[in-house]
Amino acid sequence: MERRSFISGAAAAVATALTAKEVIFPTAASAQTVPGQVLMPSIWSRHVQWVRTEAETRSDPYGTGVAVGEAIKAGGYTAVDLTVRDGGHVLPTQVATHLPLMLQGIRSTGAICTMIGVNFGPPSNGADTTWITSQFVHEILSVAGANGITKYRYNNAGNTVPSFPANTFGATMTAQLDQVRLSHRRLAAINAMYGGMQGVAHTHGGNIGTMVEPYAYSMQGISPSLIGINFAMDHVAPAAPSGWQILLRRWMPYVGNVCVEDLAASVNATTGALSISNVRPPGATGPGAGVVNWANFYQLLLLGGYSGFSESQLEYTITGGTGTSVSLNNAAFADSAQFTSGQLTPAIMIGEFKVNSDFIRARALAGGWPAAQVI
Repeated sequence: MERRSFISGAAAAVATALTAKEVIFPTAASAQTVPGQVLMPSIWSRHVQWVRTEAETRSDPYGTGVAVGEAIKAGGYTAVDLTVRDGGHVLPTQVATHLPLMLQGIRSTGAICTMIGVNFGPPSNGADTTWITSQFVHEILSVAGANGITKYRYNNAGNTVPSFPANTFGATMTAQLDQVRLSHRRLAAINAMYGGMQGVAHTHGGNIGTMVEPYAYSMQGISPSLIGINFAMDHVAPAAPSGWQILLRRWMPYVGNVCVEDLAASVNATTGALSISNVRPPGATGPGAGVVNWANFYQLLLLGGYSGFSESQLEYTITGGTGTSVSLNNAAFADSAQFTSGQLTPAIMIGEFKVNSDFIRARALAGGWPAAQVI
């Protein structure tokens, strides 16, 4: 089917879905009760692109998937959040042929992949629908839904992510969020078309949702089974060091994924300015120490009925194999300078994976999760 015909038919189906599928808030009981509740240590696959060169990734999606699965399992992870975006593991233009094969490869190793990361950016102009076509929304979600993907993360990066313009206040900001809600309703209807998967908006600096509340406002009246929040602690906690617990508890029914980078705080001796930054775990965290009491975090997830991924995004710096400082906050293929120089190696990356996956499990157990439920 030509893309134009596909999009026209999909648009009509969206309009029907918007009318037919009214959405509601969950009850308190449903938010607290999750049969088979589990926690799965996972990793964002941009940190696993080094398993193949970019050319190999594009030419052999199945083999690349096998290599991804083997690497994350060796690093102690159960699951992976796969990038489906420009520069990622699967390109949007190749999703129909490459995503099924890469998922088959990953799953052949016993690794779980039920989540992808995309660069959808539902805009703050509710009348604008061009993003649905330009960002390959139907093409990606139709293939994902048909291949066992139940969740995806959006608003990850780029200038498509809605942000509050500088020097706007009150009613102007509310009006913008009302427009974002229209875009969210469209996205929810598309999600309903392809198996009822959930899109989770990433909370990160610069967009409308670092503090969670603006996103929650823009999701009012939409079922959290279709639209939710990616609760990224390394973004929420610096913005609300003493308030993230309230945000997590209040919006738990909408929390579809959590990202769990360790954080430490420092004070500039000259200016007195507070700085919060990502650190290699285990950092100085806990009661009276670092920014996040992780045992409390995981206890709240357990009590709140959360079930799903606990995802690593490695955004700290280490001393690399050449003795120089190197950031892990990258998406480097095997033929990148970081790897061809020896600054990073597969052994170094697997070691860092193990540190982080061990950290997730230890803090989850400290928070009261039964060992059998941390899979």
